[in-house]
Parts: sequence; structure tokens; C-alpha cells
Amino acid sequence: MTSQPIAPERLPPGHRVASQYTVESVVGEGASGVVYRAARDEDDRRVALKVIHRHLSGTPQIFRRYHREAAILKRIEGPHVVRMLDFVEEGGLLVIALEHIDGSSLEELLQERAPIEVDRAIEIALQICSALETAHAAGVVHRDLKPANVLVERPGAPPSGGHAGGAPSPLAGRVRVVDFGLAKVVHGEQMTTGLTEQDMIFGTPEYMAPEQVRGEDVDPRCDIYALGCILYEMVVGAVPFSKRTPIAVMTAQIAEQPLPPRSSKRDGLISAGLEAVILRALAKDPAERHRSARAFADALRACRERRVVGHTPANLADAISITELELERTGLDHAATPQNDASTSDVGRPVPPRESAVVKALPAGRSAMFEAPSGNGALAAASPSRERFLWTVVAILCAAAGIVVGTLFGAR
Repeated sequence: MTSQPIAPERLPPGHRVASQYTVESVVGEGASGVVYRAARDEDDRRVALKVIHRHLSGTPQIFRRYHREAAILKRIEGPHVVRMLDFVEEGGLLVIALEHIDGSSLEELLQERAPIEVDRAIEIALQICSALETAHAAGVVHRDLKPANVLVERPGAPPSGGHAGGAPSPLAGRVRVVDFGLAKVVHGEQMTTGLTEQDMIFGTPEYMAPEQVRGEDVDPRCDIYALGCILYEMVVGAVPFSKRTPIAVMTAQIAEQPLPPRSSKRDGLISAGLEAVILRALAKDPAERHRSARAFADALRACRERRVVGHTPANLADAISITELELERTGLDHAATPQNDASTSDVGRPVPPRESAVVKALPAGRSAMFEAPSGNGALAAASPSRERFLWTVVAILCAAAGIVVGTLFGAR
């Protein structure tokens, strides 16, 4: 006789928590707890209450996970990380009070409308980069970055308070990264995970870096990989690897290369520079990814500021115009060359060859234009071949003219 799963006990509307919060409605539910919309009695401010399932309150691992998340949220504070307001324990229940975000998750936005506009996707990714900068600077690796853990404020929503530096852009409401329950502290005060990490895998398969899948020790670059997966999904409309089972997805994260974003139906909307930036974030080897969230953001800004949305040849083997190449070089260079970022711990590491990032990032038929020796980049690679072609034509014409003249004089 199989045992039935225990139905989570939900708090009813009107229930008061810790004599200071009044539950209004359920916002969402996960494996370990329920998130409620509630009002703080002292000022009627809306908050989000993350409450552990009552039947799990005696589970040491889950219990410690909630304590860890609260401790981690105290370490990190920034305009794009959800703020913790309170942490209380009542009757065996653990409750984390967070700022309430008037909006929806990125997962819900993608379910309603995917892919989304390229400029909007870049803006959302830039705000996620800001959240990762904040977390990584505090020595915290998220380890479970995915669209469900990214909240996008509804355009026009009243400010929730806290940070002046987080004003929304016209392209997207203010973005917050949430759920640090699986986060890892990589330096500073030592904090136990409450779990035995050896040979254990943390994360969501579709957004896990190869080193996570292998159960290896991770650093902030696993979050860079996850953000690369999210950005890929936003602009293409699908995750880099979609398989029938989680095991198949994790195997693909280790062994397969993603299809270039420009091979999708949105080819004409995704620049070569943006494609290179995304594919560098998805490098299997952490050393070949962007060195930091700041470096990732710099590359994205270069794409946004210098990108040309124009004609794309039907045949990818056709040459791109000189203007497009010149304007797209910035994003490609950012994708290919690690940035000197003082905030990272691996500044002194040798720089990997540029060719590996740029050439691999472009579809067949276009990579040859970027394989010339370094110097003036792509533009210089195109010019010598054009000059050689012109001189060949001139030589042929001169030879033909000489033959004609000789023939005429011989006839006389």
C-alpha cells in the first residue's frame, strides 16, 4: 500500500503571524514552503512571507536551509536583490519576511510571451548582472539562478522602497533576484549548508553549469553560465538544451554545444556580437567564460550601444557590410577578450586565445571573416582579400588589353 503525499497545510487569509503580519493570499508554493502576500500590522505595508511547510519543520536540512537563507540575505544588499525585512520563528514555523514585489517572475513572462524583444532581454540581463555583482562581492554564489527566481516589477508599480539606485528602465521594470536557499558562501564567514555537499548536485538542470552537473566545487562563474542560459532563452524562446529527462539535460550540459542563437528564426534580430557574448557565457570551461558579472554586463552594454539592427544576408556566406562589421566589433571583442576586472579573484590568470571565443561563436560561413591576424580586427580581415581581388581584375584587364593591341598591330 503506497503512502499518500502529505498535503501542505496553508495558512488561511486573516491568520496572524508572529503577532505582526496578517496573511492575505498565497503567492506561490515550492517543495519546502509557501509564499504569502501579507500586510505588516504596524504600517499596513505589503510584504512577502516565505513560510516553511509545517510537516517539514522537523527536517534538519530544510530547517537549516531557511536559517542559511536568512543569514545570506543579511550579507547582501543591493537594488536588484530582494530585501529581507524580518526572520521569525513561531510554533515550529520558520518565516522569512521579504519586500513584496508588484510584478511577476521572469518564468511567467516567458510562458506568456517568448521570445521577448532583444533590447528588453538585454536590459533584464543587465539588472541580473547587477544582482550577481552584489552577491559575488559578498562571497555568495547563487547556484540556482533561473527565470523562476527572477522577479520583474510591473511597469508603473509604486516603488517598494530601499534603494535609490534601482530605478526601472523604460524597457523593463526593476528586476530582483530571489531565493538564496541553495546559495554557497565562497569566502568570509564560514556557513554550513546543512547538507553533505560531496557528490551532491544543486540547481535546476536547464540552467546548471557543467561543473555543477559533475558535482564539482563551484565559483561565481557557474552563475555566469546560468545567466547565459537565461539570456539565450529570452532571445531565442527556448533553453539551450531541452530534453525529455533531467538526466538527458544534464548530460547535454556537459557534452553538447548549444545551437548558435542566430540559427533560430530570430536570426535577423540577434547581432553577431550578442551571439558571441551569449556563447562565451555558455563555454563548457569556466576559464573561457566572462570573468565576472561586471565583465558580462560590459559586453552586453557594448552590444546594446553599438549594435546595428539592419539587413541580414539570406546567405550567411555573403559578406557583411563594412559598417555592420565595424559597429559589431565592440561586442565581439568583449565576448572574446577577458576584461581586466579588479573585483575578480582571477585577474592574474593567463588570457585564453581570442580565436576560441570569436570563431566558435559565429555560424559556419561567417567565421572565416574573423580569422585574420590581430590588428584592425574584422575590418582588416576583409580589406586585404578585397584589394587582392581588385588587383587581380586589373591585371587580367591589362593582359587582355595587351593581347588586343598586339593582335591589331599584327593584322596591320
